Parts: sequence; C-alpha cells; structure tokens
Amino acid sequence: MKGISWVWLGTAVVCIALLAVGAPLNMSLYQMVLPFALGMSILHSASLGLTAARPVAGVLVSLVPMTVMPLVSDPVGAAPMPFSVVAMITQVLVICVAGLRMHWMVPAAAWLASVVVGVVSNYLTMPNGLTEGAQNNVVIFAAVSGGLMVAAVVAQQWQHLRTELAAERSVSAEEQSRRRLAEERTRIARELHDVVAHGMSVVVVQATTATYRHPGLSDELKQEFDDIAANSRRAMTEMRSMLGSLRNAEAGRQLGPQPTLADLPRLFASARSAGVHIPEPELSCVEGHDIGEVIALTTYRIVQEALSNVIRHAPGATVRVAFVVQGSTLAVSVVNSSSAVGAVMAQLDKGSHVGQGLIGMRERAAIVGGSVVCVPTADGGFSVRAKLPLSAVNGNARKPGSNGSNGKGGAGS
Repeated sequence: MKGISWVWLGTAVVCIALLAVGAPLNMSLYQMVLPFALGMSILHSASLGLTAARPVAGVLVSLVPMTVMPLVSDPVGAAPMPFSVVAMITQVLVICVAGLRMHWMVPAAAWLASVVVGVVSNYLTMPNGLTEGAQNNVVIFAAVSGGLMVAAVVAQQWQHLRTELAAERSVSAEEQSRRRLAEERTRIARELHDVVAHGMSVVVVQATTATYRHPGLSDELKQEFDDIAANSRRAMTEMRSMLGSLRNAEAGRQLGPQPTLADLPRLFASARSAGVHIPEPELSCVEGHDIGEVIALTTYRIVQEALSNVIRHAPGATVRVAFVVQGSTLAVSVVNSSSAVGAVMAQLDKGSHVGQGLIGMRERAAIVGGSVVCVPTADGGFSVRAKLPLSAVNGNARKPGSNGSNGKGGAGS
C-alpha cells in the first residue's frame, strides 16, 4: 500500500509540473487565448493521471488537446510545431503509462493515433502551412514515443512473467511440502507397524494358543487369556486404522469403525479383567441426546486413557466413572481411589514418566472446543474431569489447559 501511495504521489507531482510549464508556454510562445492555453494544459495533464487509473479513457482524453492545440496556436518564431515540447512529453508519458498498465494493443493504438494526429496536423491544421521543422518533429516524436512504448510493454511483460514465476514457485514449494509431509507420515506409519504390529501379533497368538499349549489351565486363566487376545485384536484393529490414516489422511475415517459411547461397557469390562474395580456407570443420562460422532470418539478416548493410567499406576484401585449432560455440555469424570500398590509403583516411576497421556487428553478435548482438568484427590487418588460440547466446535479449539499433575499413581499419567 505504501508503494502504491508513492506512485500516485509521483504521478500527481508530474501532472502539476507539466501544467505549470505548459500553460504559460501555450500563452507566450503559441499565443493561445487564456481559456485554450489553460484548458488544454489542464486536460492534457489530467489525461496522464487518468491513464494511470483508466488507461483507455486516459488515452482517448489525451488525443483531444493534441488535436485542438494546433488549431488555436499562432507560434512565435521557430516554436516547435505541430505540438509543443511539453505536449509531446506529456503524450509520451501517457503512452508509456498505458504500456505499463494494459495489454500491448492499447499503448500501440495510442502511439498510432498520436502519430496520425501529428501527420494530419502537418497537412490540414498548421496555421502557417506545412514546414520541414514540423515534419521532423512528428518523425522524432514517433521514434521516441514508439521506442519508449516498446520498452514499457516489455517491462510489463517481464513483470508479468516474474509474478507468474513467483506464483509457480510458491505452488511448487507447497506441493513439495505436502509431498514431504506425506513421506514423513508414511515413514512413521511404517516404523509403527514394524515396532508394534509384530509384538501385538505375538501377544494375540500366544494368548489364543495358551489353552492348547498348557492343557492344565483353570477356567479363570483361560478366560483371562481370552480377554487378553480380544483386547489385543481390538488394539491391532485400531492401530491398523491409525496407520491407514497416517498413510492417507483423507481416507482414514473410512478404513474402520471408530469407538463410540456404546463401546464403553466393553472397555469397562476389559479394565475390570485387569484388576480395576469399576462400579457400573450410569449411561442412561446420555441417551436421547444428540452427541456428535467426534465428541463420542473423544469421550471414549479420554475414558480409555484414564483407565489405562489407573491400570498402569494404581492397580486394584476403585474407579468411579460418571457422565452428566448439562445444557449443551457433556461432563465426564473418572476418579480413582488411592492404591497401596499404586503408591509404590508411582515412586518407582517418578521422574521417568513425562505425562504424555495428560497432554493427549487435553489436546483431544481442545480440538473439539472442550477442556480437561487433571488433579490429585485429597485421599491420594486422581481425578480426570472433562467438559465437552455435544457437537464439535470447528475452528474454535482452545489451547490445552495448564492444570494437571502426574500425581501419586492413578488416572493422570
């Protein structure tokens, strides 16, 4: 904007300078009456500024004083004819500005029309008849204005090519960035597959075949191995969906069904099989409410992460999970009691765990416009409380909150 302002300011200064010189020159050297001397100078100078804004209109206006001035002039001595020097300079500037602003046909037409006006003036409108000096002036004007017109057109085309080249470079840089991102996502997916998939497959095979490899297992152990196999298969299914999303971000959601609130009972059963005591949560309060698919998935993942942390850091603890719909907000709480084993494990784990689960829960909630607060409880347990909108808030994600602590073993790790 500042550059454009300076251009307009420079154009205004040039127009005023041409008017200040041209009007007195028309009166003294060409003996025009005041209305014509001043009017033609104003019109010609104004045409230069008009050409900068409206090239075609400016060119047409500039031809009017070029045609009229030879008719009302009575040159003194050897004054240049059919145009004054100021008029020729003004018209050359008009042609150059048109060449910088428009397609080459507009400045070419302006140059041709100006030369035709000069030639016609030599033969029809010269007050003292055709002179050699007037003819030479027209030839000089045609050569100078034509050369500058070609230079202006070339400059405009060069600038146009530079703009297109910069745009192409920008597009190429964006494409290269997207390609690098796709390659990085593919690399991460490949490494995750190599690191995790093999180990998970071994767990599934060992858990599934345990009853055949060890015939003397009790029914309780058989059921536990079956639960391990089922949980491992579910984890592998979700991992395949995640790996597919990494490889193809646009098709990730179509690769497999995502967990919803209806899958929570199975999640609770899995946690109970790992030794966590979970009183049956009341899910009827969320029935009948229009909870979005993204919110349901976010709720499931937050509860899943909280229970995983309890299993890891507070085995044997009692966990109370609650869901409450308040207006357009879904409140979720996962609160675990203290655990003697968990306290020992927390001390052993202290300093080595960076709380990525807490960060992940907060980020998931922030993406949909919600929040998560993770704090230790007074009895030595841990509390995870999330507030989520019933429908995801697009483009209104808030930054993850700063509240939270790893605590002494529990849901917040």
